[in-house]
Amino acid sequence: MRTQAYFVRCAILAIASTGAAQTFHPDIPRAWDDKEVDRLEVPLAQRDRSPRFLTAEQYYAQKVRPIYRTYPVYIAGREPAGYMEALRQKEPEIVFDASKLRTKEDWIRAGEAVFDASIPSRPIPPGHSGSERFPPGVAMPTTGDGAIPGFGYVVRQKGAVELGGISCASCHTRALADGTFIKGAQGNYPISQIEATNARLGVGIFGFSVQNFEWFVTGAPWVMKREEFDESFRVDEFARRQGAMQPGVLARQGTSSTHPSRIPSLIGLKDIRYLDSTGLVRHRSIGDLMRYVILNYALDLMAHFGDFQPSPTQAPFGEDGTRFGDEQLYALALYIYSLQPPPNPNHFDDKARRGQLIFQQQGCAGCHTPPLYTNNKLTPAPGFKIPGDLRKSDDIMNVSVGTDPTLATQTRRGTGFYKVPTLRGVWYRNAFGHNGQADTLEEWFDPARLRQDYVPAGFHLGPGPIKGHEFGLKLAPDDRQALIAFLKTL
Repeated sequence: MRTQAYFVRCAILAIASTGAAQTFHPDIPRAWDDKEVDRLEVPLAQRDRSPRFLTAEQYYAQKVRPIYRTYPVYIAGREPAGYMEALRQKEPEIVFDASKLRTKEDWIRAGEAVFDASIPSRPIPPGHSGSERFPPGVAMPTTGDGAIPGFGYVVRQKGAVELGGISCASCHTRALADGTFIKGAQGNYPISQIEATNARLGVGIFGFSVQNFEWFVTGAPWVMKREEFDESFRVDEFARRQGAMQPGVLARQGTSSTHPSRIPSLIGLKDIRYLDSTGLVRHRSIGDLMRYVILNYALDLMAHFGDFQPSPTQAPFGEDGTRFGDEQLYALALYIYSLQPPPNPNHFDDKARRGQLIFQQQGCAGCHTPPLYTNNKLTPAPGFKIPGDLRKSDDIMNVSVGTDPTLATQTRRGTGFYKVPTLRGVWYRNAFGHNGQADTLEEWFDPARLRQDYVPAGFHLGPGPIKGHEFGLKLAPDDRQALIAFLKTL
């Protein structure tokens, strides 16, 4: 009897401890904290243009944006019969409620809903559908039934259907050759090609004229005054630049249509200390990732860059006067931290093993240090003089790898630095170099890319070399192939 009672007591304790282990009590930081925001970003290369953001009081005066259920958007001709009318009969459904979240897994699933949530941008009139947003001739990756992952309809009022314009998923969902999709990876949707086609057709962007949108998103009056910009702007040139950006490259706000940025992968982000190609945002905690989300949902457009403010409102990337709640941001950050890479089809065979030895012999690990395959440091762009205070406060290398300095010195995200990128997951990425000029690893390690008459396979506006990072270019062809084979196993 004593033995039986002992086992019963142990079972009860085990059940109790399991329940306790499953209960999650999140320590949610205050996302927009004035002191933390002051330390969030590396100063811009032109320091007097470093942004000044809304205060915490101003930020929290905005109402929290509900997270509504998102419904699939289909390409033209694949929408189920009666689909749009069925959506108009649906009641609004809010899918994020922090009071119902019990376990860490609950929070992560709720974070995925925030990741997928499309911010409504335009109503869909009766008789129309969101597929009209994607112009003919631009091929969109789709699921087997014709749905476009990363884009969605939103119902906030019964009878009204809206097309979601912006979500994390719309830039960070990648279609693989086998038809599968990876959430959080570098996106490869033809976003820039859509904007190029619409510009040629005379269609505005988010309700703005193409010219005003370009200035709103990329204007930097300390580089080019508005008057000069207006005088030189041509819609056909804007369309040419956008059309030159292959999937995986985007002229996001604060960059440039002549020097865009590759879209980053979010997988493994928890280990990365600087965010953006230029290392703009310091990533010291989950709170910093929450702040980064806030900025990229257009709060950076409301900042003052010296005497220049791109916009007094959050439009077009969100509803005016609304924000994410701290609970929503925390859940989203947990979800991003939980993302895992897809199964790697590249095996660590003899060729890859030889490539690993070459990687070590060539000193690649000095910057791309295992197991993260980055040293998490910043490297100065050519010609940029490193300020003394940053040498004391940040992880900065003394060596420049010689890549084009424009993105790092002549834009609203330009810190004077580039971060050392991680090599993990290069097998399922494209667009190498911070502008994505080389579209594959093979091209990145091809010595021909240094020629003056070279025509890049990735982003380019004309013939010319892909400058910088000449490491590995002098290897024998077999050794380069072995090195690439190794990198594709990471």
